[in-house]
Amino acid sequence: MSLHLHRALRADALADGLGRLLATPVPDPFASELVVVPARGMERWLSQRLSHVLGAGPSGDGVCAAVEFRSPGSLVAEITGARDDDPWAPDALAWPLLEVLDDCLDEPWALTLARHLGHDQSGEEADLRRGRRFSVARRLAGLFASYAGQRPSLVADWSAGRDTDGCGGPVADDLAWQPELWRRLVARVAAPSPVERHRRTVETLREDPEAFDLPVRLSLFGHTRLSVTEIDLLAAVADERDVHVWLPHPSPVLWSELTGRRGAVERAADDSHQVVRHPLLSSLGRDTRELQRALTVADPASDTDEPGTSAPDTLLGWLQADLSGDAPRPSGRTLAPADRSVQVHACHGVARQVDVLREILLGLLADDPTLEPRDVLVMCPDIDTYAPLIEAGFGLGDVVGDSGHPAHRLRVRLADRSPVQTNPLLAVARTLLDVAGGRAPATQVLDLARSEPVRRRFGFSDDDLEQLDTWARESGVRWAFDAEHRADFGLSSYVANTWEFGLDRLLTGVALSDDSSAWLDPALPLDDVGSAQVDLVGRLTEYVERLRSATDRLTGTHPLEHWLAALDDG
Repeated sequence: MSLHLHRALRADALADGLGRLLATPVPDPFASELVVVPARGMERWLSQRLSHVLGAGPSGDGVCAAVEFRSPGSLVAEITGARDDDPWAPDALAWPLLEVLDDCLDEPWALTLARHLGHDQSGEEADLRRGRRFSVARRLAGLFASYAGQRPSLVADWSAGRDTDGCGGPVADDLAWQPELWRRLVARVAAPSPVERHRRTVETLREDPEAFDLPVRLSLFGHTRLSVTEIDLLAAVADERDVHVWLPHPSPVLWSELTGRRGAVERAADDSHQVVRHPLLSSLGRDTRELQRALTVADPASDTDEPGTSAPDTLLGWLQADLSGDAPRPSGRTLAPADRSVQVHACHGVARQVDVLREILLGLLADDPTLEPRDVLVMCPDIDTYAPLIEAGFGLGDVVGDSGHPAHRLRVRLADRSPVQTNPLLAVARTLLDVAGGRAPATQVLDLARSEPVRRRFGFSDDDLEQLDTWARESGVRWAFDAEHRADFGLSSYVANTWEFGLDRLLTGVALSDDSSAWLDPALPLDDVGSAQVDLVGRLTEYVERLRSATDRLTGTHPLEHWLAALDDG
């Protein structure tokens, strides 16, 4: 058994090669194949592509079955025994690290941290700096997790009491507090450190490989980055199993030129970019160069350059050929008049970008009958920003052609969205935190009422929400729950235009007759409340009171248990 590398310029060539490998059965006919992919979007595309290779009939249709797709994190967690409750995961590690920070800020070695967190200051700026505590702890937890994965020798030295940079030299003066902070953290967390856990796992893999429930053959597909510890695990797994790494690489010429460069080096001492001739490969290819250096340390048994199709005679084809050969060709080539292989569209906003994208895709699908929607990949710099616009723009369903029949159905699958965007309860929790730290403007409070969990809890219909907008506008609600809520803004004596002021007008409008124009204490009754709307006024009042109570509990400094209870009760 051994480690095998497969390289190709195009992902479809890699997928076809993986399909040919999976078509060769393993000894156990009931065993599933394991394929590790870096993202869910890659999983969807790869499963569709493999269906054309595995069991494809004369029509070209096939089935991708008995293939289990996993993420790298879940596979590493299974091998190392960390699972989902890993105390060294960055999100979990932030909490004990926060406790360590609170305990050590008075000590001389933590002076840099103390100054950053305002521990030695007073006043408003100090309060603001102290509010960074959790964000700083989360940031440091992510750095320590990265050190353990990418530079295990660094934290191993720190655990042993040696304040080094992981390469034999001393740690930089401005980072001298990190080794001691790591040692305090290791003493606080009641579990073996990631480096110790990794060492034990590698030893067990080599001494007793059957202790792990892994298939006899597994593949990693489409990765452009792998940590040092992940490569160590793969090498250990490959001692008794076949491990295939399917690596997209832009240039076989560059791969050959960098052969012989092995192991990680300091980034300042890495001169591999000087070997590269093409400027794009030099500026954008650092990840692939570093991955090549790391993979060659594992001594792969084979290194295969998967065959692909030749580059077409277009601008995009020229660029692909230049990257593949690592040789920028001189200018002077003439483009064909109809060449649209590379297009740049200048749009005046995000929404307009989505509109233009839709029109371009419709044109491409209409011009090329062989092109299908599943062949199209759209990449965005911030998917959470573009997602609602894409859903609106592409959610129109059918596009009617000249004959009056649907021309294309554009169905979109959004991948890699944050949990806040896909889980409505998390979105409500985030909005509650925003309201708690802000002015509670009428628009924000009413937008929260439109969220699905809140609508369902208080029974707000579309007509009800429209009526709430009208009432908020006519009663003069602008911002703040009441006058006390405005104390931080120096307006504690001014109750007008608060939610309390608006609700008093609504409630007195329910109690008094329509022809009454008398003031009841400071409230002028709103005469636009019908007898059938009394229940809606009550639900609005309950909603605002519950929101005020919840946000009151979500302000200030509290223990974690308080925050969790406040969000749960809210």
